[in-house]
Amino acid sequence: MLQEFIAKAIWFLKIYYVENQLLVQFLLLFVITYMLLMYWLNPRLSPVLRKVLAIFCLLVELAGIAYFTLGFREIGTSHRYELEMFWSYKKWIFGGNVELGMEVINNIALFFPLGFLLNDALKKASFWKVLMLSMFLSIAVESTQLVYKIGLFELDDIFNNTVGAMAGWCLFHILRSPVRNRCRMPKKRRRYAQARL
Repeated sequence: MLQEFIAKAIWFLKIYYVENQLLVQFLLLFVITYMLLMYWLNPRLSPVLRKVLAIFCLLVELAGIAYFTLGFREIGTSHRYELEMFWSYKKWIFGGNVELGMEVINNIALFFPLGFLLNDALKKASFWKVLMLSMFLSIAVESTQLVYKIGLFELDDIFNNTVGAMAGWCLFHILRSPVRNRCRMPKKRRRYAQARL
């Protein structure tokens, strides 16, 4: 049973990568570069430079969200919407609709960088602030799709986008902890040395 699940998951991820190469490459390159620069290679960047870099990267992320959600879609003939919660999960998991499964992953992954970018750009944004901002942005995207007939307004998409941003927020705090400790270590050692004198 477990082997069958793992085999299906690997099969799904292979198809997902083939179908969404551009999005996956953009996110991987963007997230890894940002994390390396801001948290591992140079954790002692000046606060001003850090803020400027964070705001620039936030603008890149917002442009990416606009491109992947609005930029390449064709204008439809009617306003389309789906207000049933988790309908896409049901059709993906129980109905075997792989395309909807890929859309779920896309919506989570696309908003993932937003969670940690908001932390840097807004100077330690709280859980609730990131939750509300990501939800507001997602509602704005979905509403634009509905008004201009370029997609399907879905409550599932708003949920997935918000989950993606909150996952990014959590990763920010997980990765920031060791970096903060590493930056503080020399100060602690200095204090210890001074106390012994």
